[in-house]
Amino acid sequence: MRNTLCGLLILAGLTGYSQNDKYQFYLDLNKISSDLIEVTLTVPEIKEDKIIYNIPKIVPGTYHIYDFGQYLMEFEAFDKDGRSLSGNQLDKNRWEIDNAKTLAKISYWVEDTWDADVDDLVFEPGGTNIEQGENIVLNNHGFFGYFDGMKHLTYEVNVTRPDDFYGTTGLTTIKTIGNIDQFTTANYMDLVDAPIMYNVPDTLTFDVGGAEILISVYSKNKIASAEELSKDIKEILELQKDYLGGTLPVEKYAFIIYLYAGQSGSGGSGALEHSYSSFYYLPEMPAEQLSGFIVRVAAHEFFHIVTPLNIHSKEIGDFDFINPKMSKHLWMYEGVTEYFAGHVQVYGGMQTPKEYLGVIEEKLAGANRFKDDLPFTEMSLGCLDEHENQYGNVYQKGALIGLCLDILLRDQSNGKVGIKDMMAMLSKEYGKDISFDDEKLFDKIAELSSPEIRSFFTKYVEGENELPLEDLLSRVGVTYKKDVTLKEISLGGVLLSFNPETQRLFIADMGNINEFGKSLGYKTNDELISVNGVEINIDKVQEQMDDYKKNTKQGDKVEVVVARKVKGKMKTKKLKAKAILVEKTKKYLIEFNDDATQEQLQLRDAWLGQKQ
Repeated sequence: MRNTLCGLLILAGLTGYSQNDKYQFYLDLNKISSDLIEVTLTVPEIKEDKIIYNIPKIVPGTYHIYDFGQYLMEFEAFDKDGRSLSGNQLDKNRWEIDNAKTLAKISYWVEDTWDADVDDLVFEPGGTNIEQGENIVLNNHGFFGYFDGMKHLTYEVNVTRPDDFYGTTGLTTIKTIGNIDQFTTANYMDLVDAPIMYNVPDTLTFDVGGAEILISVYSKNKIASAEELSKDIKEILELQKDYLGGTLPVEKYAFIIYLYAGQSGSGGSGALEHSYSSFYYLPEMPAEQLSGFIVRVAAHEFFHIVTPLNIHSKEIGDFDFINPKMSKHLWMYEGVTEYFAGHVQVYGGMQTPKEYLGVIEEKLAGANRFKDDLPFTEMSLGCLDEHENQYGNVYQKGALIGLCLDILLRDQSNGKVGIKDMMAMLSKEYGKDISFDDEKLFDKIAELSSPEIRSFFTKYVEGENELPLEDLLSRVGVTYKKDVTLKEISLGGVLLSFNPETQRLFIADMGNINEFGKSLGYKTNDELISVNGVEINIDKVQEQMDDYKKNTKQGDKVEVVVARKVKGKMKTKKLKAKAILVEKTKKYLIEFNDDATQEQLQLRDAWLGQKQ
């Protein structure tokens, strides 16, 4: 096995730490071979004759089995005299070592997950990246492991980096000696909870609610910068700070953002939450085009500082990385978090109340794709296997459960107490270091609120009943209708997509084109330039389309200017037709009730954060 111990021994001498009470890992980012990097571990004291070293099969937040041990190779164990110790690999993620009482060092090489030759690629925010001289993503569960029964020892990770690299993380326990960074955590769970990204720095920091916020961006082609992206992130964080009572329950939080060029290896993009950071894997495009997506995703991921950071079950607090036991409370971990991410925007004035009703309609439409009669607690417990294909409903029906609870709690308290207040009570009850019993959470919430809340959980979260949205929304003066036929002005019923080269929307599919679209004479791949003299701005396109529909009546002349390829050349063409009201069926229609009572209006204002 290749050896890099020389520099490691120097560092060990500099630190002066004892080596028998903690894990000491070493890796050198300057010494990478074919996207492989060596990891060396000076082991804590082992008291057993045999010991098993584990790399996670699954990690919190992913809800998917990835077998991170499959990316390790050339695993070797040595005693203090450098002699090899025998053992065997038990499965993809576990290595058994003989004569473990004499074990002094382990070494192995790690392949990154982003471009690995495997059937099931790891979703990039939870994976690892090794690009020598460019970018290293240390999602620590992909590099570092633990011995059976020894997850709660101190972890020390020593990283030798290129002189011009910087390691972005949410950790605050960092010591730097020359070009060696030393990260320390109290246990393995905290290490896994703290991704680190290394590259030439593009960072920015600011303060929100007493917390230091760090924005770090890697964009190979320098398409977007930390400074540009921080503007939208800061705006939503200020709203979240006010939403949570004026301060944030963390000292430091890092937004670690990797912008990829070309195609996503896994076919997806998004983010993964952690207690003090979140990692983003998003397409490389100008900041203004990322703006809306960044706000939505950042709002969700940041709210995880409430749960599971300060409210979590034993299954999460002491996570089993090899034989995971799922909690039945995904309605809270992901559902309430997703509800907060949307609700904070209307509560803080970033969205209008009418726009927020559109968000509810989207959640209803999304939930309609999943099984509504599957108890949410049952889905949560089986999300890794039997109900894996239902997991996505945590962001749809899970958010609607949060909405129902918010209105129900406010109705019981004359608008004074909502679900964000209930989560604050639970945070005080438990906190980061105390896990709740999975079977007792519903009773605890009822104890802090009312028996009616416990009945809600019994019927609609543990039970198979359809959420009582019509009843609860009516209490805040909102009407709920299903399968409604409307007549509206449209742009032709064509499917639009985005061309990043021309920065225009184009007609990608005409399978559902309506009479108005046919009258205009669209052709596939037409690129929209303007509608009724208003040039299409990709950053304001939704607002522009809403204005068009609002201000156009049946029979009005409509002119759409498109760029169309004719004989290999792009030419501008004007398409004209008279507007036609087209019938459209909506599965769900959510509207404000013009005849709402004063009591309903007051409760609505409290729910949506509107000033009296």
